[in-house]
Amino acid sequence: MSFRPRILFTLGVMVVAAYAVYAARNWPLGTGLFPWFVGIPVLALAVIQMILDTYQSFRHSEAGPIDTGDLQVDLSIGTGEVARRALGFFGWLLGLFFGIIIFGFFISIPLFTLLYLRFQAKERWLLSSGLTLGAFVFLVGLFHKILNVHWPTPLLPLPETILKTVIPWLG
Repeated sequence: MSFRPRILFTLGVMVVAAYAVYAARNWPLGTGLFPWFVGIPVLALAVIQMILDTYQSFRHSEAGPIDTGDLQVDLSIGTGEVARRALGFFGWLLGLFFGIIIFGFFISIPLFTLLYLRFQAKERWLLSSGLTLGAFVFLVGLFHKILNVHWPTPLLPLPETILKTVIPWLG
């Protein structure tokens, strides 16, 4: 039997899911529905994953390529390139974070989607615009109209106010 670190991760997921389901057992139906709805399937899938991980740890495999799961690893890329890509990713992420704080969700999510698809993913303008429109409609339709999420006030509320004036169903 060989120890695999993924067993610890799976065990952690199982513990968190089991606790969420257990803690919500006496909650009112409306409050406890989400932990049950998410926790029970996650717990079931984590148990299945634990069985698979444990089974694989008992199998003896010959020396071969390192199993990285679904992660594609290209060992020919230098550490400088990996660091550059990681910094680029975190730059985009921080840009989205500060955009949300400064301009709000209704401006930042579509703007981030458009800019990321066009300049980072190098997609065409038509596809980038279409996916941005889809993300915006999804954001507004699900979170604003259906779930009635209370959005925090951005530091600069003027662009969001103008957008809500231009698109009346957004307000």
